Amino acid sequence: MKAAVLEAVKKIAVRNDIAPPQIGPRDVLVRAKACGICGTDVHIWEGDFFPTFPLIPGHELAGEVAEVGEEVTDLKPGDRVMVDPTVTCEECHFCMINRQNHCLKWNAVGVTRDGGFAELVRVPAKNCYRFERVSFSEAAFCEPLACVVFGQDRARIEIGSEVLVIGAGPIGQLHLQASRANGAAAVTVVDVVESKLDLARQHGATEVVLADNAVQAKLKKIAPYGFDVVIDATGIARVLGDSLQYVKNGGRYLVFGVCGPHDKIEISPFEIYRRDLEIIGSFAIRRTYDRAFKLMERGAVDVKRLLSEAMPVEELPRGLEMMKKGSAPMKLQVVF
Repeated sequence: MKAAVLEAVKKIAVRNDIAPPQIGPRDVLVRAKACGICGTDVHIWEGDFFPTFPLIPGHELAGEVAEVGEEVTDLKPGDRVMVDPTVTCEECHFCMINRQNHCLKWNAVGVTRDGGFAELVRVPAKNCYRFERVSFSEAAFCEPLACVVFGQDRARIEIGSEVLVIGAGPIGQLHLQASRANGAAAVTVVDVVESKLDLARQHGATEVVLADNAVQAKLKKIAPYGFDVVIDATGIARVLGDSLQYVKNGGRYLVFGVCGPHDKIEISPFEIYRRDLEIIGSFAIRRTYDRAFKLMERGAVDVKRLLSEAMPVEELPRGLEMMKKGSAPMKLQVVF
């Protein structure tokens, strides 16, 4: 089969001679149709997440069931499925207290095991969600949306709250829409690119702010006392450090964008204490796939305008370079 193989840091080879994966009794073989390129893929490509080589990346996957294991009874060849990439043991301490994203044997399709930048992918049957009403391209957005839903759960956005989303890329656009679905009265979005802010307006932003030298004054005018929840969707440590000032006293800051593992920020413990702040992390997915898909399928979250380009797997290196440089207007996907 054809697959993009990460052979070493920043070394990807697109090969046609890869043997199709063998499935176990509770697995299915999925024929990939669309797989998103994620910022996490850039980190893996650069070796930040300690990948084991060789690896076929790709974890935002939608496709068609090609083969089922002998113990699989609720899926059949031809079913259209989205794949939750998170593979957990369901036996360790964290799985048993319903924190599966911290499983002590945590694995993920396309991160620690071969993933969706290949024609065929082996996944556990329990990780597959059937769909009918949306395209493969839309279905591949369910993985980042499921991450966003988990982040929204962590941020505890309340009805009538004021939310600030920093970064208007695909993740910021999803957080904007999910915040409105959660009952936020107002969502302000900040970015350095006007076209992304225009799209945020279309997705329901009440205010959009260009991140220039006057951004602080602009945000102060919109929310004189600060925002109930601030969400970083940039993954830029400097931005995170600078934006804690926008949280209202007693408010929450969601660290959602993925910074590099060695990035650091300076923060005042006294400020956290005096202002009664919560700084919240959000890692991956915790059984939020079903709710994410319902948001998308029922139209509460629109992903149709978030796809910039669909490319063949041979162009994955170009896609990763675009993601690294920030030159991708929105989401890039590999399609088969």
